[in-house]
Amino acid sequence: MRLNKIPTTVVTGFLGAGKTTLVNHLLEHARPARVGIVVNEFGEVGIDGDLIVADEDALVEINNGCVCCTVRKDLVKSVSELLARAGEPLERLVVETSGLADPAPVLQTFLADPDVRERVELESVVAVVDAHHFHEQLHDEIAREQVVFADHIIINKMDLVSAEEVTGLIARIRTLNPTAAIDIARHGAVDVKAVFGIRHFSLDTLLSVEPDLLDEDAHDHEHDNSIASHSFIIPRPLDAMRFNRWANQLVQTHGQQLLRMKGVLNLHEERRRLHFHSVHMLLDSSFGKAWAQDEPRDGKFVMIGRDLDMPAMREGLLGCMT
Repeated sequence: MRLNKIPTTVVTGFLGAGKTTLVNHLLEHARPARVGIVVNEFGEVGIDGDLIVADEDALVEINNGCVCCTVRKDLVKSVSELLARAGEPLERLVVETSGLADPAPVLQTFLADPDVRERVELESVVAVVDAHHFHEQLHDEIAREQVVFADHIIINKMDLVSAEEVTGLIARIRTLNPTAAIDIARHGAVDVKAVFGIRHFSLDTLLSVEPDLLDEDAHDHEHDNSIASHSFIIPRPLDAMRFNRWANQLVQTHGQQLLRMKGVLNLHEERRRLHFHSVHMLLDSSFGKAWAQDEPRDGKFVMIGRDLDMPAMREGLLGCMT
């Protein structure tokens, strides 16, 4: 008997657009459906896996590479691994790509790899757009490609822009992609029924945009060599006041170079983890779940940016330890 294919949503979007926030919102509002998650990060230390609220046995992380290039084989392996795990069968799959991922090779994997194609079916390709920063991100080819290849675009961070700016942003998006469904959101909060259960993906539409999509040789992808990811493990608790002062000074002086910072941090005399995020000069943080009594409390911190003086930044970060 032929097994039903598992509907799959690919979530793309540039660095800091709010992909993980969207995925968590979808997971929360899709319960009790069993959803498998593959999350990919551009760096050696994974942060997003700690932030996603999926069941542990339904989550696979791919670190130290980008699913659009060196770790595509890992994407195939991760999907197969999730589907083979014991327990309740998955009802759907979500793949959250790195913020620097070109969508074309990712989609090739789902459309051309025989092992994946036999088990899963693309339902939609969602691009999350940062309403506050997208105009400047449009200068990046990857940010444009993510919008062009999407069949569903979610304009996030609506609370940071005016209605007039949104109107202009939608018009700009329509010049890149005239057919995709568009929703607007704050903190990734969209109707789950607008994302799950609606087949937006159309191969014919995609091939009209990119006729050589299925030709693997046509999509050799290289990242901007000036962009690098730097990861840190922080072995001791951080002093909250010193860390806050350091982070604010850093974005004031290097905000344009710092595309993204994120961390899961251990603060001195605080039982809960601190989830820290920044995009350019915007900082945000919130407390997550408490550390378990017997688990290591090493903090994790990732910086992604252009031409960063990492010895100085490492010294500043570690100088915040108690």
